[in-house]
Amino acid sequence: KVKKDIGDVTILVNNAGVITAADFLSTQDHQIERMFEVNILGHMWTTRAFLPVMMNNNYGHIVTVASAAGHFVTSFMVAYFSSKFAAVGFHKALTEELSTLGKDGIKTTCLCPVFINTGFVKNPSTRLGKILEVEEVVEALMEGIVTNQKMVFVPSNQSVGLLLERVFPERALNVLKKMTDVKFDAVIGQRSTQ
Repeated sequence: KVKKDIGDVTILVNNAGVITAADFLSTQDHQIERMFEVNILGHMWTTRAFLPVMMNNNYGHIVTVASAAGHFVTSFMVAYFSSKFAAVGFHKALTEELSTLGKDGIKTTCLCPVFINTGFVKNPSTRLGKILEVEEVVEALMEGIVTNQKMVFVPSNQSVGLLLERVFPERALNVLKKMTDVKFDAVIGQRSTQ
């Protein structure tokens, strides 16, 4: 329908997500399947729909909206975090494949924000940083697209966390993790499975 009504798509923003918060064994099969269908398979299907024309023209931009959850983890969201790690992996693998094919006119950007004030989760909080407003995330993404950034972290200091994870011993990382104290009351629109 998009191809028919609009024509060629030159910027694709894969931005859809669902979340279920529960311990791994309490997360129901259909919830796991739904998270992977939306959070990663949706990215793949839409990209496959619009990538052929981009490749023919060697022109376009594909945005993968992932999450900080594609790089860092907390408890009670194993399936969600796994689907976001898959989204980051999809972005990296697609970027590499386009490069190998010589399709340097097709740019890619992966957006990895922390909690955003969208109403998706109820009362999110963390000791480090703040809950983001939609406008600041959009602004960071737009800057990332215009400047062809491969990975956009919001806030940008998350990239320091990735570096620390690679160089700090596990005990030090556990102390840092306790300091962040990420939590929220509930996922809006989801029935508790506990």
